[in-house]
Amino acid sequence: MTSQSQALQFAHSYLEILEGLGASDDALSPFIEALRSVDETPGDNATHTLDHPLMPLLEGVLAKAEGPQVLTSSVAALASEGGFFQVYEGEGINATQADYMVGKHILGPKGRLFNEKLRAGIFFLAANFEYPMHNHAGLEIYYVLSGTLDVQNGVDAEPRRIGPGEYSVTPSNVPHALTIGNEPVVILYTWVGDLVSPIYWWVEEEDGSWTKTIAKELAPTSSPDTNK
Repeated sequence: MTSQSQALQFAHSYLEILEGLGASDDALSPFIEALRSVDETPGDNATHTLDHPLMPLLEGVLAKAEGPQVLTSSVAALASEGGFFQVYEGEGINATQADYMVGKHILGPKGRLFNEKLRAGIFFLAANFEYPMHNHAGLEIYYVLSGTLDVQNGVDAEPRRIGPGEYSVTPSNVPHALTIGNEPVVILYTWVGDLVSPIYWWVEEEDGSWTKTIAKELAPTSSPDTNK
């Protein structure tokens, strides 16, 4: 099966799951609508090998993934191709995060299948790791395949624990943080809405106020290269 075929299988299986969950949760409607727009338009074919401390652990963690076999097998196949990226680079807070998370685009402007309505892919995070408070304009869902984590949506909110087959939706621009359990976590992430505005760190000051600093600029969406 080609890479694009695996990505399409991933999209269809993931859509089926969210449609089932969406029968009782209207918050999933934007993600369902975006996934229904995915077609066979080819996108990025990146297959580079990422030199990162998490990568040797990925295959074993994916072997523990729970969910429909068609979904877990397509995720494993796409992961085995390579093409992962380091989520944060640079100094300051970014430097403290670099060794603890990696990602891979499957659907979207840089995905195996090109789409301008969403960004979706694999998010792999280290065990016993705290991904600090941050926000972005895109509406986001985390759907867990392996491991457990606590998701805090809002600076004053109580964290909520989710595990395999469970999900958390973060509204646009709401600051949120993740605390990973005793095992690494594999999440399917999806953004819809604003896909190009920056990600910001939220830093709590001594007086209890919060300040924002840019964590990562996101490249604008563009049409796929039809010559690929």
